Amino acid sequence: MSANCFPFAVRLLGFNQQEAEIFDATFALDQGKGYGYFRLAEDNLQDPDLYIANTDDEKALAALSYLRPSVVRPVLLVGTPGIPLPHASIERPIRWNRLFFALDNLIEKRADALSRLEASDVISVPERRRRDRTDVDLNDPPDYQKMRKEQVQGGAVLIIDRTPAFRDYLAGLLARHQVEVLWARSESEAAGACARAPMAVVMINTSVPEVDPYRLCMTIKATRPDDKTSVILLVSKSNDYDVERARQAGADGFLTKPVAGHHLLNALKKFMRLSR
Repeated sequence: MSANCFPFAVRLLGFNQQEAEIFDATFALDQGKGYGYFRLAEDNLQDPDLYIANTDDEKALAALSYLRPSVVRPVLLVGTPGIPLPHASIERPIRWNRLFFALDNLIEKRADALSRLEASDVISVPERRRRDRTDVDLNDPPDYQKMRKEQVQGGAVLIIDRTPAFRDYLAGLLARHQVEVLWARSESEAAGACARAPMAVVMINTSVPEVDPYRLCMTIKATRPDDKTSVILLVSKSNDYDVERARQAGADGFLTKPVAGHHLLNALKKFMRLSR
């Protein structure tokens, strides 16, 4: 694997904001073998390449029961868990050279596993693979309830964008799932489309002129509240996403453009049922 490959996306579980910022600063440095890592923001709907979990946080361990890490989406434990877990781990306090060594090792094992899957003609690897559940019961911690959001059956996907190009691209990806993909270029068109028919997911390009994505999100959520429409914001950079305004508006998360096809499909699967 080349040291100059794209950075790998890491989802932190159970770390506070100060610790997350330390990870950000450390990932920004050239460490380990140079594979490169970056932390996914909490509301970023992109699937991670791997997880780092704080074993001092019981909610993080409970989340692993749901996320079910595997060799293709592994987890690194930081600290010593109170129960045996079949995952790689490093001790506290964190020694960053050991952390990067462990991450690089997991990434290389992941690459080998993906190569074997591709050689076996296995095209896609589901995020949640069947394995033993972690023996932790926290009665569904609120911090992770959004990971279990009920999937909507039926309904279209609406794209708010300057042109229909992204709509056409997504329609191609969803063709075999028999999902209708619609397009609107303004807030009024989007609100009208949502009023006329149920939408499973609405994706708003935040760069569209004269469209306030947060105001539009609130309008969509209020139009047909019983339909449980999910709203995803498409942003140019993650720091263009106003976390507080998005949460107040009821947004379900964001994706950073450009978005790879498999990330789009995996994000949609979090909110709607796609036929196989």
